Amino acid sequence: MNGISKRLGIRPEAARKRLGEVYKKFHIGGAGPGKLAKLQQILVSQYQTHQAQASTATPTVMEVDETLPPFDWGEAPDATVFFGRTRELAELKGWAVDDNCRLISIQGIGGVGKTALAVKAAQELEASEHFEFVVWRSLRHSISVRELTGRLTQFILRSRRGYMPESTHDRISSLIECLRQHRCLLVFDRVESILREGDVAGQYRDGFEDYGELFRRLGEENHQSCVILTSSEKPREIALLEGNALPVRGMQLGALSVDEACELFRAKGLQEEKSWGDLVEVYRGNPLALKIAATTIQELFGGKVSEFLKQSTLVFGEIKELVQRQFDRLSELEKSILYWLAIEQQPISLEQLREDIFVPCPQPELLEALASLGRRSLIERSASSALFTLQPVVMEFVSQEFVERMGAELHDLTRSQKVERLDVFRSHALVAPSQSRKRGKATPASLKLMEAVKNSVRKTVRNEKQIETQFEKVLEVLEAKFPLEVGYATQNVRHLLESLQADMSDYGKG
Repeated sequence: MNGISKRLGIRPEAARKRLGEVYKKFHIGGAGPGKLAKLQQILVSQYQTHQAQASTATPTVMEVDETLPPFDWGEAPDATVFFGRTRELAELKGWAVDDNCRLISIQGIGGVGKTALAVKAAQELEASEHFEFVVWRSLRHSISVRELTGRLTQFILRSRRGYMPESTHDRISSLIECLRQHRCLLVFDRVESILREGDVAGQYRDGFEDYGELFRRLGEENHQSCVILTSSEKPREIALLEGNALPVRGMQLGALSVDEACELFRAKGLQEEKSWGDLVEVYRGNPLALKIAATTIQELFGGKVSEFLKQSTLVFGEIKELVQRQFDRLSELEKSILYWLAIEQQPISLEQLREDIFVPCPQPELLEALASLGRRSLIERSASSALFTLQPVVMEFVSQEFVERMGAELHDLTRSQKVERLDVFRSHALVAPSQSRKRGKATPASLKLMEAVKNSVRKTVRNEKQIETQFEKVLEVLEAKFPLEVGYATQNVRHLLESLQADMSDYGKG
């Protein structure tokens, strides 16, 4: 096995795994040296058959087109206007040139600038002439591995037509052989397009599982090229193969610094430079969110940042769409965790989170979901302790989503009184259990959530007394059910009813 791995230029464990896959492909069972002998016999037989067929067939002539340029930028966006990222850009180029990294992944939340950074790095690497070929491919159209590898191989070989293997496995092998013979820079943008929605981060969509083999082999097998991926989620193969001193690296792209963001604000013509740091902080240095906010500030507030911040509204328009796309990709457990963090409105521990969740969740599943949210850059963890929370923009968005779900389910309950149709209203509390235990009453954050839910009900029922009557009827229905059947629903209605009655009392006094 050591001899095989050395000849292939891969680790023994990787060679052992590949050999196991070959055994499985040829349906070779059993154990011991007999398996290798049987494989050798099958391969010799197939080779002899292939040679016999080739001797009678018309040879395929590969047409080489020397006029083709050595680069193909595909759908790469323009990166003429580029702010900051000096350190990240230098690090990327160092990994590709000095460290000879075979596979690099750039990941981060939507809008953080992954694609722009990849374009800038690829352009500068092309200009430095360290690579013979430079190719950019966007995966947003969900191209198959078979088609992708075939086109890339033909481009690198400068061929218009010629023999291409039929199987995806063999096409990957052909591409890697090209990457051994030629020093190429390949960029695969928007890898999340081939990853599954509604699951933890890094799982492939049905029909695109072959990308797992492609990324694994690009990282494991010896070649002289560099492949850069951009994605809002880290493919699992990257997570397994990456390391600071290994030929596979991962870059978690974070916030622009205040100084870097200032370049953007000056270009947008914003005023009140003393408030720029606050703007960067609330948007966590997300370049796209800052651009959208800066445009809004210029158009609606005459460039005055302080006036915009007074509105206490961070999520709107394209910024909402940006976070919505990320949120829609989450598993139900990941969404539930975000709801609880929005309910708490403060950093909480894993133990607190586990206590809040109504239906007991196995520890491994909870840890996997938290790790997945971390890889998506949707939660923040304090550096000094294992406490989790949400950044301001995500907190505001998730709170809005939570209120909409709670309001819609409550409205349906008041009309149908069918408890079995409850979901979020049953599984989540308007007043976090940890807050109730400590203070015995709702916090300002919980009162704000309750007010938002009451307002959602008021959109359809404008009579306060009528709302009170509906709440009382629903409460009777819930109290007649078993606690496990209704979850937090009884407590939620009780809190809403008490809050509504307090509002009516205050109104009567006024």
